Amino acid sequence: MKRNILFVTDRHDDTDGGLSYAFDLARMMDKGIAVLLLRKERLMNRFETLMSAVTFAEAGEHETAREFLSEGAGTAAGAAGAAPRTIEEACAGSGLQTQISSGTGDVVAAVGSYLKTNRNIEMILLSPSITEEGATRDFKRLLSTVSRPIVTLARQERLA
Repeated sequence: MKRNILFVTDRHDDTDGGLSYAFDLARMMDKGIAVLLLRKERLMNRFETLMSAVTFAEAGEHETAREFLSEGAGTAAGAAGAAPRTIEEACAGSGLQTQISSGTGDVVAAVGSYLKTNRNIEMILLSPSITEEGATRDFKRLLSTVSRPIVTLARQERLA
């Protein structure tokens, strides 16, 4: 049985999010890749959408408020549907043995339950979408509960 690298990313991440790096690393190490898609609630995005809709409703623009809310729900639903297809297409085109799974909840619980059922994981890669939002506490918990190497990826800022 071929050992795999587990790449953990947010289902709603619309960027590459380190997937190409995970493919390159898997090729160099002659490993397969397992992708765990997490559903992280974008609480601030949802809050901003709701507050904007409330503002329009208070101003008497009820139809605009409804449209604003339906656009927010449609965007989230569209992103949830589009991201797994994109990742599946990228995995299919990579030429690597791949496995894609979905998880819910926090990173520690999702990775822990995945590792209980999949013993062939050698290394864990956390995408920038998982590590960027103040996940220091979660990362420390993950380090103390997982006995495999964990690599965190960060987004590189582009200078103008």
